[in-house]
Amino acid sequence: MTTVRRRLAELLVSAARSIAPDATGLTGTPPGQPKAAQTIAEPNPKTASATGPAGNAGIGDETAIKQLLETCARAFVTRGRHVRANIMTFTADGLRRAVNRATAFNMDDDPDAGLQINATAGASGKAVLYRRAAVADLTLLQITSVPPWGLSADEQAHVRPRLKSILSVPIFHPANANGQLLGTLQIDSDLTVEEAGFNKPEAAELMQQFADVLSLMMIGIPVQLGDAGIPSATVMSHSRVQNARQVDPGIYVANTSTSIFLISKAGDSWG
Repeated sequence: MTTVRRRLAELLVSAARSIAPDATGLTGTPPGQPKAAQTIAEPNPKTASATGPAGNAGIGDETAIKQLLETCARAFVTRGRHVRANIMTFTADGLRRAVNRATAFNMDDDPDAGLQINATAGASGKAVLYRRAAVADLTLLQITSVPPWGLSADEQAHVRPRLKSILSVPIFHPANANGQLLGTLQIDSDLTVEEAGFNKPEAAELMQQFADVLSLMMIGIPVQLGDAGIPSATVMSHSRVQNARQVDPGIYVANTSTSIFLISKAGDSWG
């Protein structure tokens, strides 16, 4: 994972300097905690217009984005084990989000490849609402008949039935990280949260770096990771999601955001 983090960090530092040239203290090392980090995960008070579509931003180079999504997925789960990745973008009115089928990785045969839900529904909706990483334990779905987390019964019926875990992060606009989101990035798996390695803070940090790179691609800035020689994340042995708090049964939200665009805007350094 270290190789991937370093490669992503180099790309993002360069991008942050070009988008926000007054940002100081940036180095080519992976991000730690922002100096002025918030410590309590509370919903962002922004209105719906600040979580909806950012201008007329499109998806960008679909082929390159799909390749990056596969790279993201395999950074957590090795080949031969189930993992998927996708981005969800907002509808024109900003009230709903939909999976982008053309760029989704390993979802071709799944009923949720084109899933559309309310903007703040589901585990990924917490990433929109709180503007931070969200982790969900979907094993709860196996013991309840009530659709959880703001999904309708029909929407829940389209979710891959064997799915057990989700990690989702917001996709910030590089030029305005405090404004409207471009969408959300998700990886999910038939593996548990622990088996997929979604329950550690470094997983959320790595995922946010991938989302930051995606944001550049979505606004038309070409980036290329090259051959990063990606290892898988270490499998975790316990279920507690660290540096996060439970906000709904089975859903945990990170206490801080590690987006380079938020950190560089605040003038914080990577350490």
